[in-house]
Amino acid sequence: MMLESTEQSLLIKEERSRSDIVVGVPHHAPAGTPSLPCPEHKDSDENVGFIGRRLAERLDCCSVIACNATIDPNKHLDSNYSLQIAAWHPRVLIEIHGHGKVRTPYDVEISCGSADFNDYSEALAAGVNRRLSADERFADVSVSGRFQDLYFRATKTLTITDTRWLAYHIELSSRLRKPAVGLTGKPTQFAYRFCDHLAAALSEKHG
Repeated sequence: MMLESTEQSLLIKEERSRSDIVVGVPHHAPAGTPSLPCPEHKDSDENVGFIGRRLAERLDCCSVIACNATIDPNKHLDSNYSLQIAAWHPRVLIEIHGHGKVRTPYDVEISCGSADFNDYSEALAAGVNRRLSADERFADVSVSGRFQDLYFRATKTLTITDTRWLAYHIELSSRLRKPAVGLTGKPTQFAYRFCDHLAAALSEKHG
């Protein structure tokens, strides 16, 4: 229910069996709430908190979700969000974001914040694509992890470029997190099924 709040600024922390992998969601707001009360990052990533929580459950790992944030959580290493990630001492951080498919042709962009880590982002994208190709429902879902092709590279995102862990910055288009344009409510089963494919690909790469 906290993820459905349209006003309250919250930090939702959940501990699970694994802390070496952490799922982070810095810009969640429920569908129908396109803006955050944050002057640095006004656009919300509608419904990403539901996807991030599902992913963490599938990976049985810790998660932290910033809801209706008043500051940009992943651009400040002293934010409660960033401090919680650091407190778990992960080796892998997976951050979930949302985009409107205006600036990129891809439904999913995966970046590790630098061209130096392109091998990791491309390998994860390839793993996701293999699973989607075996599921006809996702025949038209496009995924890229090739740094030079990405719009959302996250080169200035401090939680992604932090050298204490390997980080994946994953951007999802609206149909992979929202019911439909203009509608409120939780993600569809289509969106959750994509999340399960993503979890399987991550498990393959990071145990």
